[in-house]
Amino acid sequence: MTSLSSSEHSGSDDLRWVVMDAQTWEARWGSEVIGTVLLGSSYEVRAQFGGLGGSHTSLESAKAQLEAWVRWQSGPPGAL
Repeated sequence: MTSLSSSEHSGSDDLRWVVMDAQTWEARWGSEVIGTVLLGSSYEVRAQFGGLGGSHTSLESAKAQLEAWVRWQSGPPGAL
């Protein structure tokens, strides 16, 4: 997957976070896993499809990076 489009997901699909364990959070959009945040020496963002990653000092910042990418890939507001 390289992008999220309105043809792949309906407006009812929301990004949600699933806690896998004390150091791993999965980002899901609909039924699709789109990325993870892993806690090591920092909070590392990893996208399932590659090309997106980052290192953060807080879980909130790591989640925000992936959430912003989803909004950007989804197109203009109201496109979903």
